[in-house]
Amino acid sequence: MSDKPKGKLYEMCVRGDDYTEDYDFEMFGEEIAVIMSPIVDNEFLPIASFLKGHLDMDEEEAVERVEEAKEEAEERGDDTVDVSNMDKEFVEAMQDAAKLGIVGSYDDDGNMVEYTEDDAEKMVSMMRGGYSVELGGKALEISGNVRDVKKFPGSRGSQ
Repeated sequence: MSDKPKGKLYEMCVRGDDYTEDYDFEMFGEEIAVIMSPIVDNEFLPIASFLKGHLDMDEEEAVERVEEAKEEAEERGDDTVDVSNMDKEFVEAMQDAAKLGIVGSYDDDGNMVEYTEDDAEKMVSMMRGGYSVELGGKALEISGNVRDVKKFPGSRGSQ
């Protein structure tokens, strides 16, 4: 096997694939930290295209809509968003994004627990109370923000 570098593009793709962010939120009265990863283009772009083509919004507007719903929930004293005021297609798109963005969490000892896509899909399908929409919004936010990242953890900087 060759030790020859595969090039800067390959290196940056690998770094981007390892990029994650912790998202802390409260679920049923408990603080939860979920590990989120940007959604890869072949899964992100169809969601973004659907949002634009069917709901006339881009991913930033979708994230704003979720953030506004979270603020409204806080004003009402609720833990999470009220999906009854959202289009069914929007909710489904956010749930798809959540399934693709969730990659792990932490156990009671603080150790990382990784999830497969099947694990994430199962968890999202069992969520109650709009948490899946909140997590979907976060997944879209991270996916949109990754274009602005100048340095991934462990990198030597942008060149």
